[in-house]
Amino acid sequence: MTTHDNAGRPRPRFKRRTEQAAGAADPEALFGELPRTPGGVGALWSHQADQLRTYASDHRETPDVALELPTGSGKTLVGLLISEWRRRTLRQRVVYACPTKQLARQVLMKANDQGIPAVLLIGTHWDWDQAELARYTRGDAIAVTTYSAIFNIKSHLADAQTLVFDDAHAAEGFVAEAWALSVNRGMAQYDQLFDALGESVEPSFVARMIAPAGPAADASEVRLIPVGAVARHAKDIDRVLAGFDADVKKEKDASYRFRMLRANLSSCLFYVSRSEFYIRPMIPPTFEHGPFTDPTQRIYLSATLGDAGELERAFGRTGIKRVPVPTAWDRTGSGRRFFVFPELAASPTDPSIAADDTEDQDDAGAVDEQVPAAGLVGDLLDLAAKRLVLTPDDDSAAKIAKALRVPANEQFTAKDADTGIQPFLEADTGTLLAPNRYDGMDLADNACRMMLMAGLPTASHLQDRFLETKLRASAVLHERIRTRVLQGAGRCTRGPKDWAVVVVTGEDILRFLSRDEVAKSLPVELQAEIDFGFEQSQEPADNLLYLAESALAQDEIWQEDAEPELAKLRREATRVPQPNVAELAGSTAREVRAWTYAWQQDWESAARMAVDVFENLTAPSLRPYRALWAYLGSAWSALASTNDASPAALRSSELLRKAHVAAVGTTWLKEVQPLPEATYDSDPVDEEGVEGAIALLKGRLSSLTKFERETSTMLADLNQKEASKYEQGLVRLGELLGAESFKPPGKGRADAAWVWSPLWMTIEAKSEQKSTGMLSMDYVRQSNTQLKSLAADRDVEVPPEGSVSIIVSPRSVVDPDAVPIAEPHVYLATPKSVLDVAHDTVRAWKELRGVASGVSGDVLHAEVAQLLWKHRVLPTQVKERLCRDSVRGS
Repeated sequence: MTTHDNAGRPRPRFKRRTEQAAGAADPEALFGELPRTPGGVGALWSHQADQLRTYASDHRETPDVALELPTGSGKTLVGLLISEWRRRTLRQRVVYACPTKQLARQVLMKANDQGIPAVLLIGTHWDWDQAELARYTRGDAIAVTTYSAIFNIKSHLADAQTLVFDDAHAAEGFVAEAWALSVNRGMAQYDQLFDALGESVEPSFVARMIAPAGPAADASEVRLIPVGAVARHAKDIDRVLAGFDADVKKEKDASYRFRMLRANLSSCLFYVSRSEFYIRPMIPPTFEHGPFTDPTQRIYLSATLGDAGELERAFGRTGIKRVPVPTAWDRTGSGRRFFVFPELAASPTDPSIAADDTEDQDDAGAVDEQVPAAGLVGDLLDLAAKRLVLTPDDDSAAKIAKALRVPANEQFTAKDADTGIQPFLEADTGTLLAPNRYDGMDLADNACRMMLMAGLPTASHLQDRFLETKLRASAVLHERIRTRVLQGAGRCTRGPKDWAVVVVTGEDILRFLSRDEVAKSLPVELQAEIDFGFEQSQEPADNLLYLAESALAQDEIWQEDAEPELAKLRREATRVPQPNVAELAGSTAREVRAWTYAWQQDWESAARMAVDVFENLTAPSLRPYRALWAYLGSAWSALASTNDASPAALRSSELLRKAHVAAVGTTWLKEVQPLPEATYDSDPVDEEGVEGAIALLKGRLSSLTKFERETSTMLADLNQKEASKYEQGLVRLGELLGAESFKPPGKGRADAAWVWSPLWMTIEAKSEQKSTGMLSMDYVRQSNTQLKSLAADRDVEVPPEGSVSIIVSPRSVVDPDAVPIAEPHVYLATPKSVLDVAHDTVRAWKELRGVASGVSGDVLHAEVAQLLWKHRVLPTQVKERLCRDSVRGS
């Protein structure tokens, strides 16, 4: 038999499968067998080996296991070793999922470096290399992909036997979005949904939502549509949403998302704002998604697992076993960061150094708090040729680029699904604008050593915004916010030898990091860096600039001065979990089960489980969250009821009453589901406000001329800065709100007091201040005592429960030392928010004058209550509008 062809070339031979070992005893042993490339890791770190041993001994067959390894600690390698061990030893098909395509590519490179066979399957399945797909299918290679390849209506990786989720701490958005539909204002379906909901949504609210942009429009307003209304109008809603056309580019995504929700619209929560309808279940129903549930094991790799059960809520999964972070790592950290807070800087000693004395204003003239002034911030960012800008949203990123005058050809984004951040990595200079990208970007080594974090990453979607601003349940979101800040701050320090300057701007993030309970919940290395940054940032601006230069250069000054101080602060720091995290973690399994039943439309079981959640949330700070669960229990009980006398109907009524008790001090539940017998002013303070307005309407302001003169004077006074006139405007506004309104006598007292018997509000106005600079500790201390002083005036021991003190100032930054000492009842409001309330009050009063003639008694009272509610100027509504920003944090 000849072994060569006619041209003398060797004939091709059949391939023979290379003998492959059955597999190492455990993933740690496997590491020594891998044929690594020269770029691979030569040895495991001790904490990596420890995690692998724990997994091998305790969790080989655990259905769900989470491994916590902070940034820079080799998390990806641990995940790849476990994946390869399961592929080799158990002969399983393994899928390694990442949040983004860029991270998937990085994982593939890491696998190649270690000699681990892997294939990249990202983007549409039509573009996948069929030969590489076959390697995965046969179990010859690990499939590296994105979360979206698993969580979609038809996953083409549904045959996985092991699933590995990298960066699981960032999963909430990537998993939940598979069952979340956003109907943007520009779509025809936005208005059509209001039509479909019909009388279930009050006309005045609809008018505010669909009205053109203008001074009266409140972009921050968000409301939950009643659960019962969604169920009643499910067919009409379905008809509207079925109008999405998958062949129209801007509707294609919405069309696919609707298909995931269509059979279960009654099980979804509908949130609405002026920008969108947002439709989703509170917890994703992953239990029915075979590509997620069918594998024998799911492994979650996370830089921070958290303590409040966020991992379980994000994946809709209970019973996840944890392998915690190695204890020694908490005091090691990843790289070095110098946190700079330019808004705390003192005036420069060198006049040539630009101070932050410019303001970025919106079209209405209001200062945009998310956009830093270009002075010192710009000087700091100019210290580096390449810089990263992290913001909560696209609009803020664009405004910052404009404020910093970044040339268009030097602006980069991470939005291109194919190139990701590669163009920025390859550029010599540039600014990477990364809105809401607190995870999923690795800028290691010299890729970038300067970053700006502008604003606090609170609400990434309307559900979060509802929980934060309407429900006032921010305690539920703290763990998620803390994780976003923690991960965002580490984008440029991916390993122990990395370093970066992190410039932090925005009153919300500054105040968040100033809070003692937040700071102590962070890793001790980060505690030390932030504490050090706060201290150094109060230097004059020019000195701060020089310190940032030293940090960037890691020069002798940094090594001799900064590093010893950081080491000292690290030794002194202790990590303490945030309050109530254990209770929230304990609630997770009940919440997941409740939403499982709700998705199955087993309303009776869902309601009973909601009651279980409600009864086991007992901490006072979780009362708003209890209110939501009582409401859900009531709504689901109503859907389960067969008639008004059924046990489910009676339980629904009782739970609704309990929900209103727990929701005291907020207006969201009155908007969503008022008690059957309730009036617009069912709250005693609102009833008193209505009576006060009627007395004024029938008395001093019965004259049209006097009404026009007083209201125009009030608006003028509140639209200028001179202190005495502004104080007079506040007193007049309180009168129009139906309060006993006056300026308390004596030195150091409030500038105005609005008193209703069940509620007091004191106002400390700093109208003459410029927007730059900090709100001092003295102002906070002064506001701490205003209610006590008023109580002494009125010869009572304490003010009514729920009373508040409001500081009205154009300054949004509070002295970090003042945050921990602020009383919980002290809030910060802007002059614009007060002026908005004043304008709405005048609009309400103009309508009142039209209905008052010829009407009296209960009829007049009901009309006045309805009009004040419509314009959001009942006392409870005014309190909610002016008390959005707690100085101390809720």
